[in-house]
Amino acid sequence: MSAIHEGGTLGAVYTDAKGKIIDVSQSFCDHFLENKESCLGKYIHQLIHEQEADREIIAGQIGDVACLFRMVEQSECRVYYVLLRIDEVDRRNFKDWVARNYAAFRAKREKSSSTMSEIVGESEALVNVKELAAKIATSDSTVLLSGESGTGKELFAQAIHESSSRSNHPFIAVNCVAIPDELFESEIFGYEAGAFSGAKKGGKPGKIELAQHGTLFLDEISELSYLSQGKLMRVLQEREVERLGGTHSVNVDIRVIAATNKNLQQLVQAGKFREDLFYRLYVFDLHVPSLRERKGDLMTLARTFIEHFNHMLGRDVEDIAPKLQSQMLAYDWPGNVRELRAFIERGMNITEGSWLEHEHVSFSTAANHPTAVGVVESSNTHQRLDEIVQSAEKEAIQRALKSAGGDRSKAAIQLGIHLSSLYRKMTKYNVD
Repeated sequence: MSAIHEGGTLGAVYTDAKGKIIDVSQSFCDHFLENKESCLGKYIHQLIHEQEADREIIAGQIGDVACLFRMVEQSECRVYYVLLRIDEVDRRNFKDWVARNYAAFRAKREKSSSTMSEIVGESEALVNVKELAAKIATSDSTVLLSGESGTGKELFAQAIHESSSRSNHPFIAVNCVAIPDELFESEIFGYEAGAFSGAKKGGKPGKIELAQHGTLFLDEISELSYLSQGKLMRVLQEREVERLGGTHSVNVDIRVIAATNKNLQQLVQAGKFREDLFYRLYVFDLHVPSLRERKGDLMTLARTFIEHFNHMLGRDVEDIAPKLQSQMLAYDWPGNVRELRAFIERGMNITEGSWLEHEHVSFSTAANHPTAVGVVESSNTHQRLDEIVQSAEKEAIQRALKSAGGDRSKAAIQLGIHLSSLYRKMTKYNVD
């Protein structure tokens, strides 16, 4: 058993499924024991006195020596690798190492395993974005994800991370809306012990340090205050961070992916977003299409959610009734994929049959969107689904152009698509 690769650790302890020690490596004996016979047959908790455990990572002691362990499940046993011992490293470096790597292991275990292939949909709009995202993933350049709320920007951020060379390192997501301005520095940069009243003993690493060698995802970056934008800009420019109350800087190696549902260029012109930060972020601008732009994916997404909730709720729903499909295809879905998921979840909680029907669901904003129900009910429900999608897109473009007084740039903004996409669709549907 000791022939199993120890990866440069201080040794390994092997137990059976009940935790009884069945073997120890020679390197473990060299560091901690006179001979292996002294611990064989004991239980692991008699050898490693745990202080804090979370499945894979264990901070504990062997005798009076504090150590950090990693537990790995093998086919017939458990292996406890000794990663380091505190008496052989600087105490401050030990604490920082634990904070960074413990967070990394947890983030790796808990995060979504999203990859490009797992982003559901085959519409032209989505495929183009997925292809570009896959190319972007191979570099370390900053990415700005733009698009309406609920389109799946974080899903793309995770997929880019998973497809990159940084995939074995943490993906740390920061919701900029949820961080008050007065807490920005302590949350993002971290703090030292005694930096302020109530600071944790030993300090705390910030989100940037936790993302070391991985990806920092800044969601809704437009919501940061102008002052916080300046502080973030300095870190992105200098690639180093100093904790609040600290006296030295730490070099950081991170990739930054930011997301926004607002037009940052307009915010720059209005003096609400720093121009230098905008250009620091605006290396790759990846526009995640709204559900209106990818109606061809609607039913595929809906059926994916049905499969998910069948498993979660113990249902056996096979499909969506044709009449409801027509209504769904004519609806604007202002909340995008997030709204569709909630829509399906509501119906799945109510239905008891094998079909999802109109009476099981409700269009949350139907009153504000005349295309949601009424128009479809009076239309030909025997149309092919692709014909319904094309008709809905053409009508939406015509309404936007009329509302914008013929200004195609304004119409594109109203529709939430790029101007080039609008021109392609106008040509496709012969719209003047």
